[in-house]
Amino acid sequence: MALDARTRSSIYGKLTPILGDEDTNALMSEFPAAENDELVTKEFLRAELNALRTELHTEIGALRTELHTEIGALRTDLRNEFHTEISALRNELRTEYVTKVHLDSRIADLRSEITAVNAQLMDRLRQQTVFIVTALFTAVGASVGIVQVLH
Repeated sequence: MALDARTRSSIYGKLTPILGDEDTNALMSEFPAAENDELVTKEFLRAELNALRTELHTEIGALRTELHTEIGALRTDLRNEFHTEISALRNELRTEYVTKVHLDSRIADLRSEITAVNAQLMDRLRQQTVFIVTALFTAVGASVGIVQVLH
């Protein structure tokens, strides 16, 4: 309990002749001079701690709810972004695949054309070889005939 200045002065004046200045000052220091200096009781401390505990539980619950909401929103954003990226990648791969299939088809066509041109060249080469050999045999035969006539 707080003592006002007049009561403190009265008690101090009465105790000083009995206890002396030092002991009276020590004793008076145990009694608060103002309400702010009052000692805290266990009941008051428990009540304050319970109030603080309740307030902390409320704040933690609110933070937990806010955090769950934020995490849910982030999860949704990431999922949407992931699906968008996967779809874009899938479309790009399809385009690349179609291009590859088209190129593979074009390469196969070119191989067929090269094979056909090669076959034509080989056929023309055979024809020319036959023509040259025939011409050589004819020329040799004619030369042999001329040589026989001249002899």
